[in-house]
Amino acid sequence: MQLFYKDIYLGDIIMTGGDFPWMHGDFIKHSEYGNFKNFFNFLVSKEKKNEDLKNIDADLFDENNWTIKNEEEIIGIFELYRPKMSWDGTE
Repeated sequence: MQLFYKDIYLGDIIMTGGDFPWMHGDFIKHSEYGNFKNFFNFLVSKEKKNEDLKNIDADLFDENNWTIKNEEEIIGIFELYRPKMSWDGTE
């Protein structure tokens, strides 16, 4: 499977297991991944801070911009992780 942000190919997902809809797997990065590294690091960080959001485009949190493609079938992403913070710096 391939991960896309809008029409930007970020890499391949190799599923290793899970219980639908929560799945997990390995991710093989494509060269464009580097432009999204801060966003992905924020998602997995255990200590998220409001000031970290200032460096991340709010458009990245819109699940309509993310797609998983399996061969020719578009799977889509049901809901992307959303931090419990607001864009103005308040919780």
